[in-house]
Amino acid sequence: MRSIPRSIFTALAAAMGLSLAACAAAPPPAPNAPAAPGDARAATPPPAPLPEEEAFAVRGTLKDEWLPLLKQTPFNPKSALVPPAPAGVPAPPAACEAFARRAPVAPTRACGDAQGALDALDAALAEDDAAKRDARLAGVETCTGLEAGLARALRAELAPVACGDAIAAPFLEAPPATLKGDLYQVLLGLTLSARLARTATEPPALRPPYDQQRVLAFTKGPLFTWVTDQARAIEDLGRLGVELPFYAKGIVAVESGRADMRLVEAVRSAPLPDAMRKDAELSNVYYAELDQLLEPWKTRGRDAALVGLRELSSVGVLRDSRVDGARAMLSRLYGGRRVDALDALELPPLPEAPAPASGAERLAARLPTYYAGRLLPADAAARPELLRVLLGRGVPLQHRAALRTAQQLSPEARLLYARARIELGRLYWRAVDFDQATALLTAWPEGTPRSPEATTLLALALGLRNGPEDAALMMRRAPLAGLGLGDVAALDWVARAKPASPYAGIAAYDAALIKQIAAPQGADARYWSDVAARFREAQALLTGPLAQAAEERARAADEVARTAR
Repeated sequence: MRSIPRSIFTALAAAMGLSLAACAAAPPPAPNAPAAPGDARAATPPPAPLPEEEAFAVRGTLKDEWLPLLKQTPFNPKSALVPPAPAGVPAPPAACEAFARRAPVAPTRACGDAQGALDALDAALAEDDAAKRDARLAGVETCTGLEAGLARALRAELAPVACGDAIAAPFLEAPPATLKGDLYQVLLGLTLSARLARTATEPPALRPPYDQQRVLAFTKGPLFTWVTDQARAIEDLGRLGVELPFYAKGIVAVESGRADMRLVEAVRSAPLPDAMRKDAELSNVYYAELDQLLEPWKTRGRDAALVGLRELSSVGVLRDSRVDGARAMLSRLYGGRRVDALDALELPPLPEAPAPASGAERLAARLPTYYAGRLLPADAAARPELLRVLLGRGVPLQHRAALRTAQQLSPEARLLYARARIELGRLYWRAVDFDQATALLTAWPEGTPRSPEATTLLALALGLRNGPEDAALMMRRAPLAGLGLGDVAALDWVARAKPASPYAGIAAYDAALIKQIAAPQGADARYWSDVAARFREAQALLTGPLAQAAEERARAADEVARTAR
């Protein structure tokens, strides 16, 4: 059950009262004894890098990605379920009414075949104005060359997330006989996720004064009622989402997790009595008890978000507001398990993509990853031009399957795809992506020298290998060093090799950052002094903001070294 029982609110109220009474006559706590100074001696100069062959040796078996089979599920329009919104879910915002009643703008050309429909979709997505784009997408719904429901799903996808059910639910109430089962599930997922996005967003407020009696009455009254209603709605919607597969499951699970965690934050931000708020010790006692009571609920929200991220990683999503929101929430509530820790890694600069030169490239630039997988030919992924565009949003599962069986990839395509795998790996903490990048960059075409960029990316992939399988494991287990992350020999080679690599500074920075992230529990002063020395080595090789970041991280590592035992 996601619902918070009344016993928790009773306990919270008791905690407030007890915290206010406790320690009133207690003597102040004894000051903490100063920690023994750690071994903060300067780290010895970094050793010479290993020989190239040894530094870049691939140890162990490279993992291969398991790709689910996307089977078409049977669908009977008569059995389509459009569950009503649970009690407590706010109605769609007023702005959603325009999307629900939008008059379609018919395509300018015939779209009875697949190519005509794609051309119409290309023209609709080219509109920058959201209202005009939606009107043209509504017109694309009449294209018989496009599978039924896809344009409607795209409309719900591109509208504000809270409007998804206002757009998708009417379609599901009278679905066409040609609607495929998986698109029905996506439309249902968009409906459920829109409702979840509207939950836990407007908690009741209490105006001052915040005396104990008023705060306790508010906590056990309006706040309890609101939280209970919202928690029950989130639970009901999330239960429906569990039954959905793949992308549909991912978007519902992410929104369910975010909704649960919004409730946690709402309870934590409820007002305290003035006497408690002004006393740091009393408020600390209260929040410690509160966090303990909320931990199971917080954990369920975390787990739902992680399930969603796992599904979206399988889809191949790289850029999406849902992913960004879930990761930001997880990082905020679980600062000690930063799901975004690898974001600080620096990759060699990626040249700006040229303007898309074909309809397929334009669609790849504008379509969310799931829809690109449905609409764009998978075998075209081997073309560097299309791969470069896909890097902007994601590499769909269908295209990854085609790249796996491609007879030969050009060095340019191989490099772009390896970069995509590293990007997927650091976004979702997927070990398989670092292994796949390693495989792509070690199997370089004979007779073609590996570029400095490819060598640097290979070194980074090697440094990130053998870490946690995914974000869920990373969030639940520690220390990361115990899972094998942090062999930076190849990055050290790039940073220190002669003649110097154009990416020596980036390699040195990433090696230091990986060592910082993978620090074992109880790492001593010598370890942290080495991290600081690595960042200073990187600083000397860098310029601009990245050099400044290296300096700041070096100072932080020095501080840890000074306090470490």
